[in-house]
Amino acid sequence: MQATRLIEGAPPPSEKHRARDLLDYHYGAEKQDGKPLSIVTLCGPYTTKDNLNYDPLQDIIYKISTDKPDVVIMCGPFVDGRQPLLQGGEPTIIDENGNEKKSTYEEIFCQNVSLLLEEMYANDPTVKTQFVLVPSVEDAFVDSVYPQPPFVENTMKRNHNHEFGDLGLHYVEGAGRETEKKRSNRVHCVSNPCTLKINELTIGVTSSDVLFHISSDECNANLPPGTRMTRIAQHLIQQRSYYPLFPAAKGASLDLGKANQWEMPCQPDILIVPSKLASFAKPVLDRTIVVNPGELTKNTSGGTYATIDVHPMKRETLEDAVEADMEMLSGIQDRVRVDIKRI
Repeated sequence: MQATRLIEGAPPPSEKHRARDLLDYHYGAEKQDGKPLSIVTLCGPYTTKDNLNYDPLQDIIYKISTDKPDVVIMCGPFVDGRQPLLQGGEPTIIDENGNEKKSTYEEIFCQNVSLLLEEMYANDPTVKTQFVLVPSVEDAFVDSVYPQPPFVENTMKRNHNHEFGDLGLHYVEGAGRETEKKRSNRVHCVSNPCTLKINELTIGVTSSDVLFHISSDECNANLPPGTRMTRIAQHLIQQRSYYPLFPAAKGASLDLGKANQWEMPCQPDILIVPSKLASFAKPVLDRTIVVNPGELTKNTSGGTYATIDVHPMKRETLEDAVEADMEMLSGIQDRVRVDIKRI
């Protein structure tokens, strides 16, 4: 048997949008009002390997509170099971009085993630930034099988002894708010992987390091310089899957009975695929921007994160399209800027 050609697959269809909706998203007074849509994306681990102080996360939250982006997409691990100080099963932390005490993984999340967000909103209630939390198979307090459901927490009253499963995120929703009426969610817990809609943009996110897994098993030759990561990312879109590798990489834990849950329903405008490989942002297959923000910490030092600014379409173009009652593609490649920054 001799192979004569390679059929790589076809990307899923891209979504089209009514011009009237795009005009509202981009220029509505309660929407973008002619300003760029600002998105920040970052990936754990959020503390260095030699401590549980979460200093890099504190730095980025301060940056977010200053810049006030529209959306922050945070991928796990939030409490990294590979952290040397957590591998014993009973981590020790320093409480507010300077005393050592045993802690649960949920307490570590509550005190170092939820509390930071709560303080940010309490200090400045005008912050309208919304957070999207994506779990990771490396998170110590969730099942480490891909795909993963959203974080689930109970909503018991605050006390000094956190109950099992209490992540403290419900306190973030009420921080700095005087009324409970018609309030929008500040924190959105989603699955891993997931497909999000932010205005007209379709954003695909997976916290599994699928780029590294594919790169370990990939064969290639004579690729133009600088195109290897584009080539790897292209597999996800052409095979319509957030994890197209089969069999899975060594050490990866997949529930093959739920393979339909990591299918890609449409071609995303932005595909966020955090990886330990070099961070990058590249256009792929004409309609998708693939972003690897890198990890926020690298061993004992800070790492990288990504900022994404999506500028509105020209108002005249949208108004003409509204009159013609047209449907349009997002055309994101012509109006997006991605910066990879170091913390």
